[in-house]
Amino acid sequence: MSSPQERARALAVAQNFGPEALDLNRELVTSNPGDLASRTRLARCLLEAGRVEEAEAEYREVLRYDSKSRIAANAIEVIQQQRRRAELAAMGLTEPPRGVSVARAPRRAASPTSPRPSAEPSRASLRGQAVPHVFNGLQRRDFAELQLCPRGEIQERFAPRVLDLIRRVNALDSSREIAGVREPGRRQLFRLGRGDVHVVAGHWFVFNLGGRWEPQFNIGMYGGVQKGGDWLRIGMGFNLTERGNDPDPAEGLRAARDHFRRFQALLGSPKRSLFTGWMIKENGLIQHDDGAGPRLDLADPSRSLDVILHAEPTRTEWVFFGKWLSPDNEQDAVVLADPVSLVRTVDRAFTGLLPLWRALWNA
Repeated sequence: MSSPQERARALAVAQNFGPEALDLNRELVTSNPGDLASRTRLARCLLEAGRVEEAEAEYREVLRYDSKSRIAANAIEVIQQQRRRAELAAMGLTEPPRGVSVARAPRRAASPTSPRPSAEPSRASLRGQAVPHVFNGLQRRDFAELQLCPRGEIQERFAPRVLDLIRRVNALDSSREIAGVREPGRRQLFRLGRGDVHVVAGHWFVFNLGGRWEPQFNIGMYGGVQKGGDWLRIGMGFNLTERGNDPDPAEGLRAARDHFRRFQALLGSPKRSLFTGWMIKENGLIQHDDGAGPRLDLADPSRSLDVILHAEPTRTEWVFFGKWLSPDNEQDAVVLADPVSLVRTVDRAFTGLLPLWRALWNA
């Protein structure tokens, strides 16, 4: 029988923050006030229950113990933004009048669901709009733009800002270490050409130099593709198809499948903990074959592990595991909208994957 701590973690992995999770985490915090993981989960449970005042108090208590907790800081920022929107709505405004500062209201319960911005683009409105060249984060309107943008125009509209993001990612120490593991002495992880931003309908993605027929670090964005929803993915993948214009696809595909089999062997060994530990820490999810988004039904890392272990390379097209951020999740939305927070999230994800990457290349 699992312990209360194990049960609380399993519920969190399954994104279940209901009454059982609330009671379990409150019990854990009562017995150990310094258990910040349980306190953070408790705050999330309270937030999901609409008990915003209590949730904020718990997040602030987390910050009292750990002033660098990004989860707690981001959650408090979201709560404060909700209060500000509620104040503006009560005034009949969407933005404060010029020169008027809106004072913070006393703490009170607010709706746990953020209202969606109404000014999302239409396909017609995209025509003639200036193409952004600086990455300023990803708002809901950016996902709507990607969904509406014709495939032939996605690269033109998105590549400049994507490449600006990738320049910042390339500057990370984690990116340089990853590049150096694959090729000693190399410092650049991602190419920076417009053609290196790959596109299909409602989707762009980039992968590391040399990654087409190898394990690849991959960052990609989905704009409401089919029923997959809006997502940004950060992690590692294996492309096991012949599709594309790559030279000698037969030899390349053989190499890609060999890499994937070595990865499966690694996951079948005690080093599987490098995978499961990272997946638990980052709430990781997998993507399998042509799915437009993550496999939400496989939130338990052990189930994801089982799917990868039993995937037949010759009958599998794509396998990805990583961190997924959605603008529909309040905490994710704060990270997505802030370029600095997003790059830090990429850095944390990449740093956590480094031991697995080294083990795979040393296999």
